[in-house]
Amino acid sequence: MNSNRSALRIISAMAISGLASLAVTGKTTSQNAAQPSAGAAAAQLQPYTAPDQSASVGVPEGWNVTKGAYGVIQMSGPNGEAISLGNEIVVKDGAFQPGQRANGVIEMSMPNQATIQQKYAMLWQHAAEMVGGPNPNVVITSATPIPLGRIAQCGIFLGSMTNPQGPQKFESRFCSLTPDTNGFYKLFWMHATIPANLAAQERATAEAVLSSYKISPDALKALIKPLTPPIPPPSAVQGGMSSTMWGERMADESATCMDEGVIREEPLRDLPSYCH
Repeated sequence: MNSNRSALRIISAMAISGLASLAVTGKTTSQNAAQPSAGAAAAQLQPYTAPDQSASVGVPEGWNVTKGAYGVIQMSGPNGEAISLGNEIVVKDGAFQPGQRANGVIEMSMPNQATIQQKYAMLWQHAAEMVGGPNPNVVITSATPIPLGRIAQCGIFLGSMTNPQGPQKFESRFCSLTPDTNGFYKLFWMHATIPANLAAQERATAEAVLSSYKISPDALKALIKPLTPPIPPPSAVQGGMSSTMWGERMADESATCMDEGVIREEPLRDLPSYCH
């Protein structure tokens, strides 16, 4: 898996939408703000499963899957639409340096104390520096938190921007996981863009694709488990739980919270108590 986590990963995942650099404004809204607005019905989706069986999704007719491996699925539509699912990178807690070159599996530095919206902006800014494109003037019109307690900071972002194909609308589900004992942490995101003139017509289709995404438990655990294994608390050690057993338990719980709370968008009240 680590050989697949290079700087090219973040560039391809972000640049699939034609983005270059970022100027962000936004506001926090209620959970209802992330729901699709009225418009055309969703197009029929055809099932697709990645060759390595790590993930599956529904693909609209006329769209092409451009990547399917390690839980990541990327696709593009005939009119400039783009959806990228299951993306993950490792960052280190520290001062942000746009365009910073990767050091092994560590893609970049990012202050963990930053807000989830600031981290989202930094991710796009970093991708912009890596590809050197024009400013697309991204505006976040709503930022809805997904509270996952000790597991991660997460949010759903809606907004608009301009790329080489013209004005676009986008939706992202973005998470910053809890840092490990060495200050390393992971970012996880799903992202869709639609040409602005097709937004009302295709919003429901993009939502249907996002909702149809499924990732295998093993692939999701590999994507989000910390770089440094967690240290079990004294109570777990006294109960006979080894470091390996504790790490596996934490990975299972984190994967469940991410799958149910972010990927499937289950209400907070329906999530296990350890997600809160």
